[in-house]
Amino acid sequence: MFGITQTLRWLLPFVIFSAHAEPLYWNATNGKVSLTIIGSVHVGEPSMFPLPDDIYQALNNSDGLIVESDTTQQQQIVYPPASKQAAQVLSQEQLFNLDQIASEFGLNVEQFHTLPPWSAALSLQFLQLQKLGYETKDGVDLHLMQKAIETKVPLVPLETMQFQIDLLTRQPEDGKELLVSIIDEWESNEVMTHCMIESWKAGDRLNLEKMMHLTEMSPEMEQAFVIDRNQDWANKISSGKFLPNPKGQYVMIVGALHLIGQQSFIELLEKKGFKITQRNRSQKANCEFF
Repeated sequence: MFGITQTLRWLLPFVIFSAHAEPLYWNATNGKVSLTIIGSVHVGEPSMFPLPDDIYQALNNSDGLIVESDTTQQQQIVYPPASKQAAQVLSQEQLFNLDQIASEFGLNVEQFHTLPPWSAALSLQFLQLQKLGYETKDGVDLHLMQKAIETKVPLVPLETMQFQIDLLTRQPEDGKELLVSIIDEWESNEVMTHCMIESWKAGDRLNLEKMMHLTEMSPEMEQAFVIDRNQDWANKISSGKFLPNPKGQYVMIVGALHLIGQQSFIELLEKKGFKITQRNRSQKANCEFF
């Protein structure tokens, strides 16, 4: 997961591109606040670490770690009542494929039929990742959160967990697009994500941008999951009111796909007067998206 925008497009690779991952990261400053901005994946495995030393040094010297949300805190989440069940939004072919996937894992097929579409989608994603041996506990953002907690660096969340749950659950037909996407692309996701993660490890921005163009997402979902959130984050960071110390130094980690392409957070921050410098040494990933 490069953020909620790619919640349903994570599978993970077995190829280690280099001894140390050097993902996309930047420095950004407007003469007051200074940021080290890192593109994250929210699931992974131990060989993705350690990250570049510069990142850990910046964290140790920072006034806070800016994250999408603070997932280390147990929060009281309110889930709205579902208006649709998975079986109600799928075609006969998609329902057949859902049953095949559930049976593959030895699960109760009927139970999946009655789940809200967004919940069924997340459950399928979790099963697929678990099958491949990848865990949220090895996600890059959680890795840095744990480092911050160990060194008593405060966490600065951009969003609440409730906001993110609301974003998922309030999609049309309770998240039909999310469920249909993961079912229809079940067979192809693994190959695609091998390349996606290798590209992340290499810091191959061009390859990741190519993947974004190939990823099918409705304009409405892209607006809600990507563009609106990028704009909100840029407004908060540049406001001078959001950060605990408006003249401080911070490390920021968000999904990598929020940081590339048009209307990215990086582009929006630059328009607000920040000087942006890419820090990682990008390499060409040994794969292509088709």
